[in-house]
This record gives sequence, C-alpha cells and structure tokens, in this order.
Amino acid sequence: MWIAKFRNWHKTCLIRPLCVKYKVTDMVYMINSWDEKGQFYYTELHILQGTEENKKQFVKDMQKDPATIKVEIKGNHIFTLNKIKGKTDIFAPVFDQRIIYVKPVIQHTDGYETWELACWEKGPLMKIMKVPDFEMKIVSVEEKPLGDIFLPQIQPKLPKKQKEAIELAIKEGYYQTPRKIHLQKLAEISKIKKQTLQENLTKAENKLIPFLTGQTG
Repeated sequence: MWIAKFRNWHKTCLIRPLCVKYKVTDMVYMINSWDEKGQFYYTELHILQGTEENKKQFVKDMQKDPATIKVEIKGNHIFTLNKIKGKTDIFAPVFDQRIIYVKPVIQHTDGYETWELACWEKGPLMKIMKVPDFEMKIVSVEEKPLGDIFLPQIQPKLPKKQKEAIELAIKEGYYQTPRKIHLQKLAEISKIKKQTLQENLTKAENKLIPFLTGQTG
C-alpha cells in the first residue's frame, strides 16, 4: 500500500478562516460527494477541539456560509452538507474511491492542513497535488503495509469540564511518551486546581477507555 502525508494550504477552504479566528482545530472526514445539475455536493464530518464557546461561534459562522446548506450535530460530531457551484471536476481527486483516508484531514489553528492518505497505487495520491485550490507539499510518500485507520464513531458524551480537560491534555502532549507537559502545568493553563483537573481527567478516561477498547459490556 502507498501511504502519503501532505501539508496543505487550502486557498478557498470554508473552515480555514474560522479555525484561525476561533483557535479551533477541526478534524475533517470527507464522507461522500456527487454531481447534480452542474453543482458539486459533498458531505463531511467535523470533530472540533477548542473551548466550548469558541466551538459554538465556529459552528454559528459555518452555518452562515452559503456553501453550507445542511448541518446536523450529535455531541462533538458535526455533519455538514456543502454545495459548490461550477466546480464539478476540480475536487474529483479528493473523492477518488480508490483513496483511503487513513486519518481525518486536520485543519490547524495556523491555517494549514495535514493529510494522511493511502492507496494501492501511487498515482491517485499524486493527483491530489494538482487540485488548483491546494498548495500541497509532500511530507512523505512510501510503500509499506497499512496500519491503523481512522473510523469515525459517536463517542461517549462527556460533561463540559471533563471534555475540556481531556482535549487540553491531548493538545499539550500529556498522553505522549515521554510526556511533553505535567499535570501541574496543565492545571495552570486551565486556571483550576491540580486536584480538580486530575479528577476531571480520571472521570473522562474512565468513560473513554472502555469505549475505545471495546470493553463496554
């Protein structure tokens, strides 16, 4: 399997300005697309990371965009139906059915995207670089066995404080090996007591770990 990693500046992206403005990271999974009467439709799943208030403003602004014609929200999962007039062929390489989205496209708060894709052949991956709206740079392209793949699911709903705690911990590298940050520093960033943060993380972990490992019965 060919696996490619890209760094992209999507010049006409609908959500890039919102990620920068509200400091929200958007993990985007492109689900499907189709042509209808000269217009291009596509469905996306958005999983947001950021403060609750900023995410609300993000979604509010996203719904105002004329290209976003339908929105459904389930917990932290946001499904959108988008329409672009007169661009039937431009994004065809992105939705090529031969391509596997190993991970969601991640729209960062600096305006850049990271992509990780796989395909049995190298050619379809390289065609994505030719999309006119993209300024795509190759991070790596290699032929190797495909490991993990992102499969979106509706995760357990967490209370606001637990959700914010776990998202901050992930963002700051608390769960990386070696850890990039310790609990005391996380508490200082959160502006709450260390013990309170630890309790929020523990409660969130107790809900998420059984779900992620399949031990929910």
